[in-house]
Amino acid sequence: MENYDFEKLIQAVVDGESEDALELVEDALKRGVSAYEIIDMGLVEGMKIVSDRYDRKQYFVPDLAASAEAMTDALEQLKPLLEVQKEKSKGTVVIGVVQECSQEIGKNIVAAMLSGAGFKVYDLGINVTPRQFVDKAREVMADIVGMGSPMLQTVKYFAETEQLLKQEGLREKIKLLVGGAATNRSTPEKTGTDAWAVDGNEAVKVAESLMEQLRGVQ
Repeated sequence: MENYDFEKLIQAVVDGESEDALELVEDALKRGVSAYEIIDMGLVEGMKIVSDRYDRKQYFVPDLAASAEAMTDALEQLKPLLEVQKEKSKGTVVIGVVQECSQEIGKNIVAAMLSGAGFKVYDLGINVTPRQFVDKAREVMADIVGMGSPMLQTVKYFAETEQLLKQEGLREKIKLLVGGAATNRSTPEKTGTDAWAVDGNEAVKVAESLMEQLRGVQ
C-alpha cells in the first residue's frame, strides 16, 4: 500500500454518506490498506471534523447522527478483520447512558470512535442501571466503564455505579470515564469517578491515558 488517499473516505463520513463510505472502505481493503489504517486515517479523522463542526455550531444533531451512522456502518464492515487482529486491542470498554435517560447520539459517537481507535467496546445502550454496568464489566473483564448522562438529575448514577464496583471488589481494576451534556471537568471529583471527556475525540485520548494508568498498577 503506497500513500493511499483517505480524503474521499473522510469526506463521506463528514457528509454522513454511508453507502459511499462502505464503497470506499471496500476499495481501500482491495488496495491493501489494513482495517486499523482505514479506521485511524479515515473514519476517526472524519469524526474529528464532525465533532469540531458541532462544537462550532456548524453541525447539528441530525448531522452528528448521519456521520455516526456512516462510521458505524463502516466499522461493521471492518469488524471481521478487527476480530482477527483483536490481540492488538487497546483495552475493553463497557459503555452506556445511565438509567432514566434515552438520548444516545453522543454515546454512539463515543462508542464508534473508541472502537475505531482500537478498543473492544460493549455498548449497553440507554437506560442502563448501575447493576447492569457492573455485571457487564465483570462478565467481559472490562478495563473502563464509560457512562453518559444528558441530564443533571441522573449524574448521581455515576456515583452509585462507583460505589457498587467498590462493594464488589472491582473498583481498583476498572477506570470510570464519564461525559454528557450535564457534566463538566469537575464531575469526576464530585462523583468518585476517574475522568471526563467532552466528546468522542477527547474520549479516545482519555481512555488511552486511563489504560496507561491501569498498566502502571498491574
